[in-house]
Amino acid sequence: MINILELRPNPHSKSDGIDKYCNALRLLFQNDDNVNILPIENYPMKNTGVLKEFYVGSRLKEEIQRKDIDIIHINGFASFSVLQCFWLALKAKKKIVYTAHWHPFNYLNHPFRAKVFFYFFLRPLVKLGSNAIIAINSEDYSFFSRIRENVKRIPHWVEITQLQPKIEKDPFMILFVGRLNDTNKGIEHLLHLPKGEYHIHCVGPGEIELREDFIRHVDVSSEELQKLYSKASLLVVPSRYEAFSYVALEALSAGTPVLLSNRVRIADYLEGVQGVDVFKYQDYSEFCDRVKRSIGAKVDVEVINSIFSIDKIKEQYKSLFLEIANN
Repeated sequence: MINILELRPNPHSKSDGIDKYCNALRLLFQNDDNVNILPIENYPMKNTGVLKEFYVGSRLKEEIQRKDIDIIHINGFASFSVLQCFWLALKAKKKIVYTAHWHPFNYLNHPFRAKVFFYFFLRPLVKLGSNAIIAINSEDYSFFSRIRENVKRIPHWVEITQLQPKIEKDPFMILFVGRLNDTNKGIEHLLHLPKGEYHIHCVGPGEIELREDFIRHVDVSSEELQKLYSKASLLVVPSRYEAFSYVALEALSAGTPVLLSNRVRIADYLEGVQGVDVFKYQDYSEFCDRVKRSIGAKVDVEVINSIFSIDKIKEQYKSLFLEIANN
């Protein structure tokens, strides 16, 4: 049995993409005969105005040095806690798999600070110590391939619960899922749609003034969200940048077409797939035209399930973990 310790920044947060990925990866190998992924649990964290959250080194060191741990799986990018994880894993002479959940520097909140931190502090450790790097998309793969040779591009995945009976679609319903007050999510695109032409549903937290013809959903359960996916005739993901897009995959798996900005990188896997359309970010005229063209489009769910097959994705991870552990 290979034991993998899963490390990530801010383990107390339960709402971000890294947390969703880490939880999904653990579930993927739940009860597996060869691979056991151990989560990070209740590690003491400190918080300062400059470094924000980082690990108490002695506690993290104790976990990394455990004799039953074969691989350290580090998640995160421009974060001091990622630097801590690399440094202590290297000192303990542990094998390292790194998933950066990378974003281009110019799309981060502090681009210059992040670039300096990565190139001067984190990049040398990634180059020296990572036995393998997992890239989420093609841009991610290209970036890290310039640092290390052993880079694997593996997509995310989702578990979909099929609803019975089938929910009838609203032919005018557009769905937006995401933090409403997050400027990265691009909700302002929706304000350019003509009033009264569509039923626009917005799901997510955040205080923001919406148009009177928008329908807002707060604190919906996963079952309720799945019903909204199934009922909608189009999901829009107009983000400034997404390294993947869980919501796009969830909608496609429910048979709902998606319209993505050209900065949403799940599109790397979806070229030519029926039910997927792309517009140029902040081109509001093109956005409106593509909404009209895409709404109600047929989705090739079988192709989606094949591209993002959980069994195939698990086998890619398993082969990589076994290769690293046995070399």
